[in-house]
Amino acid sequence: MLKRVFKLFQIARKFSTSGAVGTINEIHQLPSTINLFFNFISLGANTNQQYSQKKPGEKLCTALQGMGTTFIKLGQFLATRPDIIGEELAKNLEKLQDKVPAFDLHDSKKNYKKRNW
Repeated sequence: MLKRVFKLFQIARKFSTSGAVGTINEIHQLPSTINLFFNFISLGANTNQQYSQKKPGEKLCTALQGMGTTFIKLGQFLATRPDIIGEELAKNLEKLQDKVPAFDLHDSKKNYKKRNW
């Protein structure tokens, strides 16, 4: 149980430090309590100035790639739903459908064995 909670905090930190939360805030304003949570969880993280120059869709695409295959799949699904996220963001997320770098099969199997979800 504690491992799962820790993993959720890791995901939340990656999500907040990647710029994805800011991107979502640009599209749909999140409640202030959620913003406060993500601001708190990202304390002490390094911010990349070059990264801040990217478009919101590019930031979200990079964030989802950095969080792993499950989140890439989420981005691929969202790319098919411009009615939910908007045309521009959907176009940026289309990059996740065919331009994602391949990952090592050995690493994938090793990570699968580690997870006891």
